[in-house]
Amino acid sequence: MERQLSRQINVVSILRDVLRGWSVILLLAISASLFANIWVTSRYQPVYTTKITFAVTAQGTNSNIYQNLTSAQQLAERFTQILGSTVLRNRVMDDLGLTEFTAETSATQITETNMVELEVSAGSAMEAYDVLRSIMENYNSVSDYVIGGVILEVIQPPSIPTQPSNPLNVRSAMVRSFGVTALAVALYLAWRSYMRDTIKSEGQMAEKVDARRLGTIYRERKQLRPAGRKKTGVSMLIDNPLRSFWFVESNKRMASRVRSHMERKNRKVLMVTSVMENEGKSTVASNLALALAQEVDHVLLIDCDFRKPSLHKIFELPNTMQIDLPRALERRVDVSQIMLRYGQSNLYLVTNNAPSSAETVLASGALNRLIDACREWADLIILDTAPMAQVSDTEDIARLADASLLVVREDTVLAAHINDAIDALNRTEGKVIGCVLNYASRGLAETAGSYGYGGYYGKGAK
Repeated sequence: MERQLSRQINVVSILRDVLRGWSVILLLAISASLFANIWVTSRYQPVYTTKITFAVTAQGTNSNIYQNLTSAQQLAERFTQILGSTVLRNRVMDDLGLTEFTAETSATQITETNMVELEVSAGSAMEAYDVLRSIMENYNSVSDYVIGGVILEVIQPPSIPTQPSNPLNVRSAMVRSFGVTALAVALYLAWRSYMRDTIKSEGQMAEKVDARRLGTIYRERKQLRPAGRKKTGVSMLIDNPLRSFWFVESNKRMASRVRSHMERKNRKVLMVTSVMENEGKSTVASNLALALAQEVDHVLLIDCDFRKPSLHKIFELPNTMQIDLPRALERRVDVSQIMLRYGQSNLYLVTNNAPSSAETVLASGALNRLIDACREWADLIILDTAPMAQVSDTEDIARLADASLLVVREDTVLAAHINDAIDALNRTEGKVIGCVLNYASRGLAETAGSYGYGGYYGKGAK
């Protein structure tokens, strides 16, 4: 039966993707603002405006205020139209020796007065002033034709404008371009995040992934180092007292489910891997081994990521306790000489601090002999391997395991790629028993609950 897939909105995931692309947003927004600067500057044409204010009075001794207001209103309504006619324009052009009339004119009545304001705008200050002066000198030849019997008395004479009436506002254009572009890019990134077919929630894992979910590890922020202590504060192991309740409990619940599946199928060797880098598979493997060590007598964790080994960093082992695992396997060193016990726990480590080629180790059969030797006494063996998309070694190591566990980081890898990895592992001896959703976002209820509990284990908690 074909599954109906839902597309859920994960606000935290979308915001994280948008913030992750802050450099792209900033770069494109700055580029847009610079382009706006160039565009506005290249297209800018200064306009200079001058004006004259005059009173309109009806001719004759019997003129009154009403007649004056009416005359001003009629003149203001018709003056702009007459300025567009050829009569006055030709006189102005002849007066100034112009070949064309490019100035813009307008006339408006000042509200509830008999005064009219005439404005002239042109490409230069002198042109605006000369055109307005010529209009006032030649208006008599047209004013009688427009409206007879009026007298124009200048109240405020024109002056030569000293600055453009449309100042170049590059900053405003740049700010608007920056804001609009930043918003558009952020919305595009949010849309891409929403449309990307990744695993954004536990529900989507059940819908999209062809394997059961054995646990969810919630997102955990590294704490600052406590005063006087070295590195303890940034450790992501569950025995770190600064780890949150939700982080520790989610790892323990996952470990219990893994042990249940392994025991039910009578399996002992579990390979932990992921599709891509930076999905947290080594941290999950380490905490899985730590949690299992609290439930069984002997748990062995082996660093089988020969290209980028990291367990010695996760467990913060000093240089004196780190080994060259490929060389030790080549020399067939006894397991007891390369195995370390982690504190007083039931967890034993085989780490590696010498990156090398896994093909040589696998071809020699040394890793197989190591695993077989440890099967006799270990209750569970955890193999931390390289991501499947990076190298082909992981599938070869899966043939040495009894089962596989795939770590899936929230909103990172496409669901199709996850299912391809599951299919590849299922073709080996180490079939996938399930997946772990890592670095998952907690809901508001869970977040509030963590504060009510106290948020963290007390000092010395294990």
